[in-house]
Amino acid sequence: MYSTQQLATLSGVSARTLRYYDQIGLLTPPLAANGYRQYGPAEVDRLQLILTYRALGFALADIRTLLDQPPAQRVQALAQQREKLLANRRLVDQQLAQLEVTLTNQKGESNMPDTEKFAAFKQAQIKANDEAYGNEVTAKYGNAAKAAADARFAGLSEAQYNAMTVAETQLKTALLAYLTAPALPGADAAAAYHAHREWLLATTPQLTPVMHRGLAAMYVADPRFTAYYTKLTGSKQAAAALQAIVDYYAIEE
Repeated sequence: MYSTQQLATLSGVSARTLRYYDQIGLLTPPLAANGYRQYGPAEVDRLQLILTYRALGFALADIRTLLDQPPAQRVQALAQQREKLLANRRLVDQQLAQLEVTLTNQKGESNMPDTEKFAAFKQAQIKANDEAYGNEVTAKYGNAAKAAADARFAGLSEAQYNAMTVAETQLKTALLAYLTAPALPGADAAAAYHAHREWLLATTPQLTPVMHRGLAAMYVADPRFTAYYTKLTGSKQAAAALQAIVDYYAIEE
């Protein structure tokens, strides 16, 4: 059995934190005869899980719920958290690749032409996208279509890439406006549709209405795509709203 201070020393968690965990019902030890907290094997094991989940990025409220769930649900939650962490790692990898090129250029250590510097960043993005969505895109549209899209993205000029970024910004603005007052048809919905279409055409010139609707459906079906549009707009309804917009406007010519 451990006292609060003894467990704090053993675990590296402050005594204040242990008392707080008790207050919020996260780690509630029994009391000894003298009225002080005492931590046994069960509490030690629970603290180890709490610290593990904290290290993986779970919020305390989520950890409390997670610890009370059956093992299968814990595994599912861990798998979802793994996907989030992988997405974060891919983002950091992209940022590091861009930073390395920028540092090299700023320090005057690079003789690469601008096109090659820009290509390094694009290749990092292609790699990250392939790790995140490559299997789904290949399964849905085939290897040839995916390879063509990757090649087109790699061959974008800086001006074309910037135009893609502008289209994404326009999409965000239009989606936010649409979410404030949804209306189909409507000016905001049309603006969101055209911005999204321009964004996709940069890498998929063969884009058809059927393909466009299929991609929009993936945004709702796949939580990774949904998370992207949630992050882009700050709204969990963004992916579903975009799907509704694309379904309305993406019709055969």
